Amino acid sequence: MARHVSGTFQRADRVNASAGTAVRLTLEALGRESSATLLELGMSDLLLAAAPVPDLGTRVRVALTLTERYIEFEIPGMVSWHRDGHFGVSFDYLTARQTYALVLAIDLLRSAADAAVPTVTRFGEG
Repeated sequence: MARHVSGTFQRADRVNASAGTAVRLTLEALGRESSATLLELGMSDLLLAAAPVPDLGTRVRVALTLTERYIEFEIPGMVSWHRDGHFGVSFDYLTARQTYALVLAIDLLRSAADAAVPTVTRFGEG
């Protein structure tokens, strides 16, 4: 859980990425780059889809680009699980800049998801 500005705790779950959000994935040992689809993003891990899926324990760098803010940042991590073309990356230690960019990315994804949810008014109007 994360402490909210108000001083109370809030859940810090992963947020869903917009459909088709691509990231650059670098396999550190091989120096090979590929692309993957970002499915969910959290403060300590993320969920990706790619083919082929990296092996468990593979050290990776995930480059996220926030085109709305002209920011690109890389997050180092390790493949912690995989199943059916999806895999999870657990983050290594993050710098202050990486943490700030990650929080900004999560906030942008959350607000985009909130804006996409249709609002329902009384008696099905709106």
